[in-house]
Amino acid sequence: MNQEYEYSFKVKDITPFIDYCQQHQYQLIEDYRQIRTLYKNNGTVMARITKNFYPNQTIEILNFKDDHLTDQVLKVNRETADLIITEENRPFVNSLIEILDLNHPKILERHRLVYQKNQVKFEIDDYTTPTIKVVAIEGLKEEVDAVYQELECFSDLFQN
Repeated sequence: MNQEYEYSFKVKDITPFIDYCQQHQYQLIEDYRQIRTLYKNNGTVMARITKNFYPNQTIEILNFKDDHLTDQVLKVNRETADLIITEENRPFVNSLIEILDLNHPKILERHRLVYQKNQVKFEIDDYTTPTIKVVAIEGLKEEVDAVYQELECFSDLFQN
C-alpha cells in the first residue's frame, strides 16, 4: 500500500501552471481523457474505477483510497496498487464492489496532463463533470512542500 502526499487545489485557470511546468523543465509524461467512478459506503475507504483514454489504447483500473474528499489543500492518504480491469476479471471487480456495499457512484470526467521532474508530479485537471479546474502536486514531502511554496505567487488563481 502506498501513502500519497499531495497538495490539491481548485484553480480559476490551469494555463499558468502548465507554463510553470514547462519553464521549470518538468516533462509532460501523460496527456489523456479520464472517466472515474467513485464508490462509497459512508466508511473510511472508497473504490475508484478509472477509465483512461489514451491515443492508442484505453485502460480501466480499480483501486481503493482513503475517503477524505475535502477542500483541504494538503492531503495525506493511503492508496492501494492498481488492478487492471479485463473482461476476464470484470465479474470479480463487480462482485467486490457489491460485497463491500460500495454504492452511490459519483462520476467525474476530465482531461489530465501529468508533468514530472525528479520525484515531483503535477497533475493538471480540466474537469468537464463537474466543471472545475484542479492542480495537484504529489511526491516526496520535502520536494512537494518546496514546490508548493514557490507557487504562492499564483495564490490569486486559487479558488476557495
